[in-house]
Amino acid sequence: MPRPLNRVPYQSASGLTPVKAVLFDAYGTLLRNEDLMLIPRRIVADHGLSLPVEDVLRTWIGLYSEATQETPFRTLRDIHTRILPRLLRGFGIDADATPYVDLFFRVTTNVELYPETLEVLNALGPVRAGVVSNADREHLAAWGFTLPVEFILISETLGAYKPHPRVFQSALNQLGLQPHEVLYVGDSEVDDVKGAKAAGLRVVWLNRDGRSRRPDVPSPDFEIRHLAGVLTLL
Repeated sequence: MPRPLNRVPYQSASGLTPVKAVLFDAYGTLLRNEDLMLIPRRIVADHGLSLPVEDVLRTWIGLYSEATQETPFRTLRDIHTRILPRLLRGFGIDADATPYVDLFFRVTTNVELYPETLEVLNALGPVRAGVVSNADREHLAAWGFTLPVEFILISETLGAYKPHPRVFQSALNQLGLQPHEVLYVGDSEVDDVKGAKAAGLRVVWLNRDGRSRRPDVPSPDFEIRHLAGVLTLL
């Protein structure tokens, strides 16, 4: 069952504001792919590093998060072509980063739907739905399925990555709705929870693993362990 984390409901002059649309993150929410830990594990194994894989992952995520919020906009392939050599150099590795860039794209383009995804989307009834993803056209072209939603917005089209407010505002503009009328569902604490909360949306954190929330991330409105929990909130 979903856990409500805000005690104050969203209200209008007439009472509770109904949810008119649901926006979904893609990766980790509707779609699953191989574990991204494959990249830091491979780096540690290839170069015999005597440090935890988590250290490499943490450094990579830091470089990625910084690069996605810089201007001008760059595609994920361009970003990883730039940051993975920096990652290697930071650990004293003098090697070509191309195999790790290619591995990243192998992992993020080999995707499938979670078993419950289509059932949940088809059960939304009159509630509108859209997808907002930090993806490039290269990723979207690899999706071998169709999602029953009004639109799919990707970062390469928008020229920005979550948690940048432009991403969420673009989705709201597409819907023609106000933030408080929209429920946002995602698994990332920073890209989804922090970004969507800052944009004024009602936020559902899909916390499949039951991990603790980072202290620098605001409380979502709801927390669920399974995607079907969204349906109980409508």
